[in-house]
Amino acid sequence: MESIKYEVKSLRKISLEEMKQIELGILVRIDKICRSQGLRYSLAGGTLLGAVRHKGFIPWDDDIDVIMPRPDYEKLIDYCKKHDVDFILKTNANDRKYWSLFAKACAKKTRLDETNCNRSGLTLGVYIDIFPVDGLGDTYKEAKRRFLSTEIQREVLNAARWPKFTRSKTHALYYEPLRFLMFVVSRFVSPNKLIASIEQKCKKREFDKSAYCGYISGSYRLKEVMKRSYFSEYCEIEFENHKFHATKHYHKMLKRIYGDYLKLPPEDKRVSHHIFDAYYLDEEESENHT
Repeated sequence: MESIKYEVKSLRKISLEEMKQIELGILVRIDKICRSQGLRYSLAGGTLLGAVRHKGFIPWDDDIDVIMPRPDYEKLIDYCKKHDVDFILKTNANDRKYWSLFAKACAKKTRLDETNCNRSGLTLGVYIDIFPVDGLGDTYKEAKRRFLSTEIQREVLNAARWPKFTRSKTHALYYEPLRFLMFVVSRFVSPNKLIASIEQKCKKREFDKSAYCGYISGSYRLKEVMKRSYFSEYCEIEFENHKFHATKHYHKMLKRIYGDYLKLPPEDKRVSHHIFDAYYLDEEESENHT
C-alpha cells in the first residue's frame, strides 16, 4: 500500500486528554477480549507505574503498554484476524511497513504523525502497545545470554526506522559512533528479514516451560528479564476508574525497572518521550487510512 498523504490543516488535532481517552477506550476493549477468551495480560511499564502511583495515566505521559505471554499474544492476534474488532491491530505479519517486534492496537478514524522514526511510510492511528513475553531460559544466566544474542539485530532494526541520522537526546555522547554504525548497517539489510530472524530465535523456548522470561522489545532491556511468575501471576489494579489485570508482583517489577518508583522525578523530567501529533480523520480519509 502506498503511503497516504493528508492535508493536515483540514484535520482536527487531538489533544493530550483526548488521546488518553482514546487509548483508554482501546485498553477497555482489549481487556474485554482477553477476559472473554481467557488470555493472560498485564499492564506494563509507565502504565503499570501510573496505575500504582496515580491510579491512572502518569499526568505528563500519553501512552499505554500491555505485556502478554507469547502464546496469549498470538491468540489475541488470531482473534483479531477472525473477528470484527473496532480497532486496527498492526503487526509485521499484516503490514510489511510495520517494522516492530510487538503489536500496536490503533484507533480507527485517527492518524498519527511520527515522522522521526517512520522511514517506511507506515500509517498509524492513536495506539496502545502490546508486547509479547518470551521464554528465555532455565537460569538467569541462560536468559541473559539468549536476550543478548539478538541485541545487535534489534539495534539495527531500530535504526532502520530512522529516515536520517540525528543526535540522540537520551544516550550519552560516547554512544553516538555505535548508533551511527547501526544506522549505516540498517541501510543494507531487510527489516522484515531481521524481524523474522529475531522472532525465530525468541520462540525457541516456550514461555510456560521457562523459569525466566522477558520482553526483548522493551525499553529497559535486561531489567525486563525476570522470573516467569512475574509475567504469569495476576491481580486486578485500578487505572482511570477501571479495573485491569496486572502482575501480582508489580512492586518487585517496578522496583527492578525504576528503582524508587513512588518518588516523582524532577519537574524538568516530567515530559512525554513521544514526539508526534495526532488528528481525527473524516470518513473518506479514514477508509483510505485502513
